[in-house]
Formats: sequence, C-alpha cells, structure tokens
Amino acid sequence: MLGTIASVVVFLASPSPSISQPGQRPPPVAEMPGGCTLDALDLFKDTRAKFSLEVGTGALPEAVLDLATCDYSGADMDGRVLSGAIASNATFDNASFVGGEMSRAKSVNSSWKGANLSSTNFYEVNFAGSDLRGVNFDNAILTNARFGKDAEGKWADLDGVNWDGALLSSSDAQRVCENPTVDEYGRAILGCR
Repeated sequence: MLGTIASVVVFLASPSPSISQPGQRPPPVAEMPGGCTLDALDLFKDTRAKFSLEVGTGALPEAVLDLATCDYSGADMDGRVLSGAIASNATFDNASFVGGEMSRAKSVNSSWKGANLSSTNFYEVNFAGSDLRGVNFDNAILTNARFGKDAEGKWADLDGVNWDGALLSSSDAQRVCENPTVDEYGRAILGCR
C-alpha cells in the first residue's frame, strides 16, 4: 500500500510533458502526448479567455495553444475557448463551434469548410488565406476579423458563407467586401458597393 501511495505522489509531482514552464512556449498540440484531442483545446482555457491580448502578443508564451496541422473535422467544439490560439494550417471542416470564444487568434491558411460557427466570438481573428466555403456565421461576432490575403497572396475563400445575423461594423463589412470570393448573396447581406 505504501509503495502505491509513493508512486502516485511521484507521478503527481512529475511535470506534465504537455504543459510548459512559465515564460516558455509549449510545443504544438500535435507534438504533445495524445496529440490533437478535444481535451488539448482546454489547456490554459481560462487564462486564454481572460488574457487573449497578452497571449496573442506573446506576453504569456506558456499559454499559447498551437493547433498547426491538427484536424478537428466534424468535431463538436461547441462552447470551447480558442482565444489567443494559433490555428493556422489546421482543419475544422464541418465542425460545430457554436457559442465558442476565439478572440485575438490566428487562423491563417486553415480550413473551416461547412463549419457551424454561429454565436461564436471571433473578435480580431485573422482568417487570411483560409477556406471558409459554406461556413455559418449567424450571430457570430466578427469585429476586426480579417478575411484577406495570406503571405502568398491567396484570399480567404468566402463562397457560400452565411452572413445572416453576423455582427460586423460597416467598416468591417466593407473590408470583407474587398475579398473577390464573396458571392452575390453575401455581397447583398454585407451591403457591398
């Protein structure tokens, strides 16, 4: 019995390989034990939710959630917190991310085809070069979100996006209208000139 207790204490005292030390950035989620699981999305979620500006600018490197190369296609991510995350080059096709929080995050060259992103906060998310065809942004907060070109000049693909009820300022909508992939229905909803 004493040996079992001692081994439990040693196990609990050992640092987790998936959590970094203060001031150090953790490895990408794909390289952590267990890899790209839904549980990995919860690492530092409270810190990222409260301090997304600091995490996004590098002031809290230990709370960075790097989802590069992860594939969450078809996943139920409703209510999850991805604020401050680096979701560039990740796949979320046909995922459900309803009522979530993803403010001040990077999602460059990611794929969200057919995802339900309704009622989610995407304040200051960079979607440059991402594939967003058929995404549902109903009632999503898209203030200061960017849907422009990536470093190679590829536009975010916005064909078939549902903008009904999406919360954008008129200047945000006009920036989206600069994207040539917005379809006619989207241009009408956004008030593109």
